[in-house]
Amino acid sequence: MSDLSTADQIAMYVGGGLVVLGVVVIGLLDMLLGAGHPVDSEGAIEHAAVVPIDIRAGIILLGLVVWGLVAVYKFAAGSEPSGATTGQAPSGMDD
Repeated sequence: MSDLSTADQIAMYVGGGLVVLGVVVIGLLDMLLGAGHPVDSEGAIEHAAVVPIDIRAGIILLGLVVWGLVAVYKFAAGSEPSGATTGQAPSGMDD
């Protein structure tokens, strides 16, 4: 993990953290705190979430936006090719 750039760390910790928070953590809270799914008189399920769906979707979307911005940055900045991708033979494998 020592070869990770600052952009990689931002993507992992901020973007990944927001997505995990929105999907896993809030989902578990929703299950554990007993958000019910009552049925109204017409038979439609009414979802009563602990955390409103708009906020949960916004958190997930923000994490995806962070991932997208880091991807655009890494594409625009480019990277130096390593020995394995430049067509060089691995050490000890001379022709």
